Formats: sequence, structure tokens, C-alpha cells
Amino acid sequence: SSMRVHFETIRHPLFLTILYPLYWLNHWLINTVGINFAVFLMAIIILFSAFYSVVFTYRILREVLELKQKDATLLTLFFFSFAHILVPAMVPDHFIISLMLLTLTLYIAGKRQKQGKLIKTWESFLLMFFTAGIAASNAGKTILAGIFTNGKKFFSFKYLVVAILLPLALLFAIQQLQYYQVEIPQEEVTQKIVNTNKKKQPGKFEAHTKERNAWLHTHTGRAASSEGIGKLMDISTSRTQTLIENFFGEPIQLHQKYLLKDVLWDRPIFVEYNWIANYVIEALIVLLFVMGIVAGWHYKFMKMLLLWFASDFTLHIIMGFAINEVYIMTAGWAFIIPISIGYLLRILSHKSRFVLRIILLVLTSWLWIYNGGQIIYYLIQ
Repeated sequence: SSMRVHFETIRHPLFLTILYPLYWLNHWLINTVGINFAVFLMAIIILFSAFYSVVFTYRILREVLELKQKDATLLTLFFFSFAHILVPAMVPDHFIISLMLLTLTLYIAGKRQKQGKLIKTWESFLLMFFTAGIAASNAGKTILAGIFTNGKKFFSFKYLVVAILLPLALLFAIQQLQYYQVEIPQEEVTQKIVNTNKKKQPGKFEAHTKERNAWLHTHTGRAASSEGIGKLMDISTSRTQTLIENFFGEPIQLHQKYLLKDVLWDRPIFVEYNWIANYVIEALIVLLFVMGIVAGWHYKFMKMLLLWFASDFTLHIIMGFAINEVYIMTAGWAFIIPISIGYLLRILSHKSRFVLRIILLVLTSWLWIYNGGQIIYYLIQ
């Protein structure tokens, strides 16, 4: 409605470009019919992205892994029962759009690898432009998809220039245009409002700022350095607790306490589950994930996925970028879990496969009921 930019466009250079036409459309509708359609317009984007995320996930399992229809359906339902796959499908943010584009990239790369064909230059241009445009960190994943699918031909001059460098250059140009035409003028207006409020209510403003800074100080890890890229790297937050509670925990099962709170405002970095059952379920899913990696290790597609996963793991866990809220990044990597379990299903005997299906059915039912119940409780409380 107000076109306030609450995200870093250098990390999401195309997101504002997508939203801007909707901003003008919404204002035209407001002036024409007197109704603010912002929620409905955003809902269209979210629902479209969620729907095609489901479609591409299912097609990866069905056509790339060649699972039976019932197994592909079960694993798709299993994936979309994850807490921080469900949540992005309901909130106005870029994560579900990114998931749609990443699963599309995986589907195209997987199909071409099976067929022994290449990703065409123009296809890679579009994939790079849109995936990196929604989240800059996706650029590396698109590059890896090209390398694993096209092999040495990825490094041809034409491919590198047209499929990689050109879309990145366009995205940078778009971001700079947005920055100078939208963000800087907006920042100037915002600063004037802040200065006016400071004069009107100096005590209230200072108290809020002090409280906010105190919270961030006690809920943010120690940076590697005070300047440059080092200030974005967290070196003190516990990696063990992060893996248990925030990397494999909260992304799959919402914590009961501080439900859907924001670590930047009112949630501790680490929250424990009330029930031991949550940890048992988490451990079981991680075990199936690891077994699936072993089962699919010799497949090129799985190796590509593992490098995707390794890039996220390195960025967030080893280097500590956004480690205090790593669970919100789930949509960028968690699809490797159902895919790896799909490879496990492929190698099992008939009897063992039946047992695993029962386990997956129980887990999926639990996650849908548990996470769905938690979300409903949050909405009605």
C-alpha cells in the first residue's frame, strides 16, 4: 500500500520490481473502487508460488527420481508439512517465490541430466535472472545446476556471458536504479518523519531505541570483526544448539513457546520443545535424511543437491550469516530431505519400502496436525 522497502534490495534485486507494478495497480483500484487490494494482490503471488512449488516438487520425485505416484505424493505432502515450508506459503515474503524458482531449476536440471541433454543458454539466462533476482544467494545454486548438467560446455564463452554474467549485470543495474529512484528518496522522507517524532516525543523515542538496542545486544552473537564482511559473521552462537533447535528443529516443527515470535524483537535465539516427542521425531527425520544421502550418493542429481545444501550449511552454520534466525531460510534447502528419502525408497526391498511408507505416513500426519494446530492457535489467540 505505501511501498515502504523493508528489505535489502541488494540481496533481493528483483523483488521490488515485481511488487512495484502491483503498488500502482493497487493505488488505481483504491482511487477507482475505494478498496485496498494489497492483501489480495500479494495473496495471488503467494498462492501461485505455493501451488507451483508443490507441482515442481512432485514432478521431481515422480519424473526425475521415477518414484511411484503414491510415493511421490506422500513425500510431497511430507515436505509441505514442514513448519517453515507451511509458514512461507501464508506470509507476504520472498521465500515461497524462491522455493518455486529453485524447485523449477531442480526439475529442469534433473530432467536434462536424465535425458543427457543440456540446459539451453536462454533457459539458464532466465533461471539466473529470476532465481538470483529473488534472492542473490540463489545465483550459486543456478551456477551449480548449469555445471552439473552441461559439464564442460558450461564454461563456453557464450554460455558464461549470456547465461551468467548478463543476467547478473542486469540485476545489478535494476537494483541501482531502484536504489537511487525509490530507496534514497524514501529514506529521506522516513528520516524527516523520525526527526519530527524525536522532537515531539524525545523521551518515548529514546526509550524505544534503548530497549530495542538492548534486546539486539543480548540476542545477537559476537561478530568476527567490526567492519566489512566480518561484521555479518557470527562466531559465538552455539552451532550444536543451532542444529538441534533452529536448523533441524524449528524448520520442521514449530516450538510451542515463543510461537512464531521474531528473534529480532521478542524471541530468544534458542527455544526448547515442551515434549521429548518433538526431539524423537526430529532425530528420526534426520536419520532418514542421512540414510537417503547414502542411498543416492552415486547419482549426479543427488551430488548437485548436496552441494546446494553444503552452500547453505557453510553460509549459515559455519560462517554464521543470519544464524540466529536460520530457520526462516528453510525454503532454500529443505527440499533435499524428501528427495534424499525418495532415493532411499528406491533401493529398499518391498517389505522395507512398505515399512518406510508407514513411517512417512505417520510423520506426515503428525506434522500436518501439529504444525497446522500451532498455526491455527497462533491466529486465534
